[in-house]
Amino acid sequence: LFLLPKIIVATICGLIVGWEREVKNKVAGIRTHIIVCVGACLFTSTGFILGDQYHIDPTRVIGQIITGIGFLGAGVIFKQDDKVSGVTSAAFIWLIAAIGVLVGIGYLLSTLIFTIGLLLVLIVLQKLEDKIKKNNDGK
Repeated sequence: LFLLPKIIVATICGLIVGWEREVKNKVAGIRTHIIVCVGACLFTSTGFILGDQYHIDPTRVIGQIITGIGFLGAGVIFKQDDKVSGVTSAAFIWLIAAIGVLVGIGYLLSTLIFTIGLLLVLIVLQKLEDKIKKNNDGK
C-alpha cells in the first residue's frame, strides 16, 4: 500500500506526457508513457526495498532501467527513404523513464512539477517550431 502514492504520481506523469504525444498522433502515446513511467517507478522502488533488506546497491537497478529503455526507445525509430522518424518519441520514452525513476526514489512533488513544466515547454517549443517552419516555407 505504501507504493500506491508513487504509482498514482507515476501514472499522472505518464498520462501528461503521453497525452501530448497522443494528441500529435505519435507511435508512443498515453499507454506507453504510463506503462514506462510506472514500470520504472516500480523497478526503482523495488531496488531500494531490496537494497535495504539485502545491503546491495539499489542504483544498479537504475542503470539497468536506462539500458532497457534505450533498447525500447530504439524500437520506435524508423528510417524511410531519406527520412528518420521516431527520434523524439524515443527521447520521450527515455525521459518518462527518468521521471519514473525519480518517482520511485520518492521525489513525488518534484516530478509532478517537472512534468507540468515539461508540458508547458513542449507547447512553447511547438509554437516556435511552427513559426520557424512557416518562415522557411515563405522564402
